[in-house]
Order: sequence, then structure tokens, then C-alpha cells
Amino acid sequence: MRVFILSIILIIHFTSNNSSNAYKTLSEKSFQLLANTSSSSLFTDFLPSLLIPRVPGTENNTKVNSFIVNKFTELKWHVETDDFTDNTPYGQINFSNIIVTKDIKATKRLVFAAHFDSKYFDHQEFVGATDSAVPCAMLMELAYSLDKYLDKRKQEDATLQIIFFDGEEAFKYWTHDDSIYGSRHLAAKWEDTYIIDIESPQNKGKNMLSGIDVLILLDLLGASRPTLNNYFTTTSWMFSQLIQIESRLTTNNLIKLPGSVTSSSKDGKFEIKENNIDDSLEDHESYFNQYSMNTYQPHIEDDHIPFLMRGVPVLHIIPSPFPIVWHQLSDDFNAIDPVVVYNLNNIFKIFTAEYLDMDANILKANNHDELKKSPDN
Repeated sequence: MRVFILSIILIIHFTSNNSSNAYKTLSEKSFQLLANTSSSSLFTDFLPSLLIPRVPGTENNTKVNSFIVNKFTELKWHVETDDFTDNTPYGQINFSNIIVTKDIKATKRLVFAAHFDSKYFDHQEFVGATDSAVPCAMLMELAYSLDKYLDKRKQEDATLQIIFFDGEEAFKYWTHDDSIYGSRHLAAKWEDTYIIDIESPQNKGKNMLSGIDVLILLDLLGASRPTLNNYFTTTSWMFSQLIQIESRLTTNNLIKLPGSVTSSSKDGKFEIKENNIDDSLEDHESYFNQYSMNTYQPHIEDDHIPFLMRGVPVLHIIPSPFPIVWHQLSDDFNAIDPVVVYNLNNIFKIFTAEYLDMDANILKANNHDELKKSPDN
């Protein structure tokens, strides 16, 4: 990705399919339940299979693709791939986006996304931990941890969808033709794909893009001290909600402090250790730049652009400045700050639960679990 200012984007006015009025804050109990849910599976179950070189068109890329597909198939989500071939500086290469949806019949979708490919370097193997193995692992853990609560709201009109883009990285130099292969293809495809509602004859059909409430794109996450900025007016209220969730976690001593989570790697296996510390040498510094709420930083060219250009509301979660390991071979397991990953993961899980109004389902599921554990049952 690269930083740029696109004048046409600045003059387009988008109307989100949802509004802050529909957003439901979690009760204290549900909030604490989600915040206290361990995210260790992110490191143990998901990240090891993602943290390998995975350049489009390679065996490793196919391997990672299959891993993601299999994990969501096991979860019984609707899984589809968007397979295509495109011209690159190295000739024609096969790409495959992955789209997973909890309830395929829902008319509206809260869409999270990240790219699962890694950048190509001549004669060097780049694993891209922050770029973007960690974001992909975060989204997989988010789906697994919220799945049982989503099960209980299948009848609702909105659902969670996750897109894993292939081919975000340029093979040589970032241009309009050599970059974001997967998102360009999928946005164009969905623009021309219409859904006819047979129960509403007057409905002439809407395309697949119209059902997206918002596209939340995660990129370059996992390193220490990220600064996340607000980029778009239409999703400012969502950015504000993320700030409020982080503040609520901090106020309730549910935020992870530096040193409270440590990680290690041995023989291809990752281990996470949560440490009981009364006081950290450092306080938590907010990841979200609240001053950017009114300044709207220059846009960063990334997988959201093809959707943004077609009127889809976007919330872009990417640090600016980029992590110091960006496009360096040092962007590996050692670049990951598990405290940051844990905290951001909690923030996104809580945001999703609040956006999809899952409070009652979380409480109901927890009460059911407590009854099962009761010695009288």
C-alpha cells in the first residue's frame, strides 16, 4: 500500500446503510465476558499456519488459502472463493479471494477484511507478520470466539462477513495495474452481481455491494505502539466507538498492559504466556488518534479503494506511520507485540458484538453455560 490523496474520493458523499442510532452498547456483564475471553488461539491455532511466505501463485499461497477455507468450513460458515487469473509483471498468475459469511441469507453485512498474501522479494523469503498474517489471524479468532453468539441471531437481517483478499501486494512497483489484484476483481464482480428478492416482486434487484453496511479493512497490525487514524467522514462515528471501547477497557482495568502478555516461538510452535502484574512500567497509550477525528488524514492506497470508488462506506484500520518493519525481512514473529494484538482483538470483538446487537445472546449463552456447570445439573 502507499499514501496518496485522491481528489475524486474527497468529493464523493457516501450514505451508510447503518447509523450510530442502531448501535447497541454491551451491558457491563457482556462487555467483561468478551474482554476476559482468551485470545491465545490466535497465536496457537491460526497464526502458525499463516506466518509463511505466501506469494500469489505459489504452493504456500494455496496452502494458506486451504487452511483458511478449511477452518471456516469446520465452523460451518458459508465459504466461497473468487478465483481468477490476471496479468502481472511476471506473466499470468492465479489468484483466489476467500469470502466467508455466517448467514448467507442476511440482507446486510458487517464486513471485515485483510489480505492473506505476502510480498514477493527476489531470492528472499518474506513472511509479513504485520502485513498481514496477524490481521488475518485476528479475524479468524474473532469469528471463532463470536460464532456461538452469532448462532442465536441467525434470524436477524444483518450478519458478519469476512473477506481474505489475495494479491494486495505489488510484484514490482505499486501501480494501478500492479497492486490490489484481489480487491479490484471482487469489487468489479460484486458490482455486476445482482440479487433478486423473489418475496418482493417490486424489487428489481440490488447488487452485492449494496448489502455491505461497511467494509472494515485491517492492515499492518501487530507491532508495538500503533497510531490509528480516522480517514473518512461517513465512518467517523465507528472510529469514535472504537475509541470509546478502548477507553472503557482501560477504565475497567481490562486493557492489557505492557509486559502482561509475552510470546515465544520454538520448533514452529508459538507459545503465549499471560503474566499477573500489579503495575506495569508503562501505562497504556491509546492506539487511536482522537485528534484525527476532524482532520481526516491522507488516504492510504489499499484493498478498500475499489469498494470506496463504488460507494461502499469504509473504515480503514492501518497505522500511520507504518511499522518500522514494513516490507523488511524483520517483519516476522519477533515483530509482533502480543499485548497490542490482544487489545485490538478485544476492541474489534466488542465492536462487532455491539454493532450486531449481540448483548442478549451473550448473556443467554453465558447463563446456559453456568447452568451446565452447576452441581445441581
